[in-house]
Amino acid sequence: MRSGTATRVISIAASIVMMASGISAQDTWSYSGSNGPDTWHTLSDGNALCAVGQMQSPIDISGTEPARMHRLRPDYTVSALNLSHQRVMVSMDYESGSYLRVGKKVMALNGFVFRTPSEHTVAGKQFPMSIQFLHRASNGNRAIVVAMVEEGQENRALSELLPHLPLEPDQRSRQESILVNARDLMPDDKSYYRYMGSLTVPPCAEGVNWYIYKQPIEASAEQMDLIKGVIGTENARPIQRRGYRLILDARGQ
Repeated sequence: MRSGTATRVISIAASIVMMASGISAQDTWSYSGSNGPDTWHTLSDGNALCAVGQMQSPIDISGTEPARMHRLRPDYTVSALNLSHQRVMVSMDYESGSYLRVGKKVMALNGFVFRTPSEHTVAGKQFPMSIQFLHRASNGNRAIVVAMVEEGQENRALSELLPHLPLEPDQRSRQESILVNARDLMPDDKSYYRYMGSLTVPPCAEGVNWYIYKQPIEASAEQMDLIKGVIGTENARPIQRRGYRLILDARGQ
């Protein structure tokens, strides 16, 4: 385990940095207090969308429209464990070579982050945790796949990660001998909801393809408490206005 060095200018998990440029310095925003979500737009001129954007995330997943859509194909390889504590979340940075395939679209997996509790809700239900898998296509398009996590049996894939969580802000934990496959943290049933939204951190950039798995995965209460304890705070942006956006209930083809 080693301390990160470029910490003061990094605003969010390294995987999200790869997905969006111009993110406000993380030191200037948080999830509570005087620099919480309601004030993000005042902290930087580049954060205006956090207040005035019309396609902001997260939202409540309800009132969906059935649609025939391509199935999600997470074509992931294993990656050496590489966890970062980015003050407001813990991220797993992924090595190159893993892709999400949706029809003809191909998007590289950059990594995943933990949210406690879940940012999105489903028919008003909030889950105690979610995992967001962060992708970006060669043309710059972004996609985030979400696995909701509900309390249940101990999660075997998580149990391999948790002993190596970086405990202090700005620390990194890399273990070359421990290989992680992000697909192991996804449900067996890959049916999903889809809508267009935004990043859920400053600068709240829009144009993000969100895919929300319908089937949650399970983790024990102890596992989720450990992740939340390491992060030290809830790190879910409040629900945003849906407006006139369609939420598609994907039916396979």
